[in-house]
Amino acid sequence: MFKKQGDVMLLMKREEFKELLAERKGPCVSIFMPTIKGSEETKQNPIMFRKLLREAGKKLVAYGLKTHEAGKLLAPTEKLQEDHKFWQYQSGGLAVFLSETLNKVYTLPMAFKELTVVADHFCVTPVIPLFAEDGRFYVLSLSQRAVKLYQCSRYTVAEVDLRQMPKGITDLLELNRGEKQLEFHGNTEAHAAGPGRGAMFHGHAEDPDEDKDNILQYFQNINKGINTVLGATGGPLVLHGVDYLTRIYEKANTYPNLRGRIGGGELKPEELKEMAWKLVSPVFEAGEAASVKQFAELEGTPRASNHLKAILKAAEEGKVATLLVSSKAQRWAFYDQPSGILNMHKKPDLTDTELLDLCAIRTLHHGGQVYVLEPEKMPGAAPAAAIFRY
Repeated sequence: MFKKQGDVMLLMKREEFKELLAERKGPCVSIFMPTIKGSEETKQNPIMFRKLLREAGKKLVAYGLKTHEAGKLLAPTEKLQEDHKFWQYQSGGLAVFLSETLNKVYTLPMAFKELTVVADHFCVTPVIPLFAEDGRFYVLSLSQRAVKLYQCSRYTVAEVDLRQMPKGITDLLELNRGEKQLEFHGNTEAHAAGPGRGAMFHGHAEDPDEDKDNILQYFQNINKGINTVLGATGGPLVLHGVDYLTRIYEKANTYPNLRGRIGGGELKPEELKEMAWKLVSPVFEAGEAASVKQFAELEGTPRASNHLKAILKAAEEGKVATLLVSSKAQRWAFYDQPSGILNMHKKPDLTDTELLDLCAIRTLHHGGQVYVLEPEKMPGAAPAAAIFRY
């Protein structure tokens, strides 16, 4: 059975992504598909899934398995096919990974194309953008009712439960309770409300200037907590709240990677993430842009290539430092690594390997960096470009 939390499949974590890169014996099945939520078209989700599973079964037999062996490998998906509640609440994309030693399914906020791959490794290129450059950033939402911290990536957002922080951090989020002090209710109102409620605070000062000083003092403690929590990651931080509060927090802030403010009142987490992304995206896109520029400078020398066969050979040998791959391209071929036989096909045969993904897998396995770019951002017309270590 697949790993579940309630009725919702778990989002992919970085450690689980790394697990997919491990070398394995026997066939690995990777399935990607778009999903639709909350309409009559939702009924198409399980139909599409069954079609992709049938395709996987055919490819497993072509890989060398007997029919009953292929059925056994795909068996963990049987209950999922009939889980109507699961399909009803899907949106974005579904990614399934099956092997003799691993079976996992993820609902991810990405618009996948239908794809079934059977190989001696998992296909990971479609999910690489989730982890590009360790692209985590944070939004600190401030209001008179609550302080909330969100961890985000380009495609995901999740609230950090402040009540679950180590005691030394929660101590930083409290002031001595007094007649004219702000109060942090980490174990009362917020706890009673359950997950999703942040740390609550309110003031008692009658003098507006004194109230402002109290808020500043409280935010200084919040700032200490933020530095303790985020110091190790150094991820960009964006503030959200009314101008009055965010300006006070900026005075308290010592976190070196503060990247601006989002104004306005209550916003949904997805809205916060999208607005914050506009502020932090240059940080994450800088590495991508630098790699494109470096390739242009090295193109025509032995240190760079956009020829797929040369890139594949270099990736197998651990020579690729940076790989740029088009998000819309696929290149299928029969490939036998020991002999070096490579026969390209316009349409995939049952035994074909997707070469761009194989290059990405080998590059990541040897510690290289992979960027999945929109076609218009690729250097030249080739679907891949590589910068070599030597």
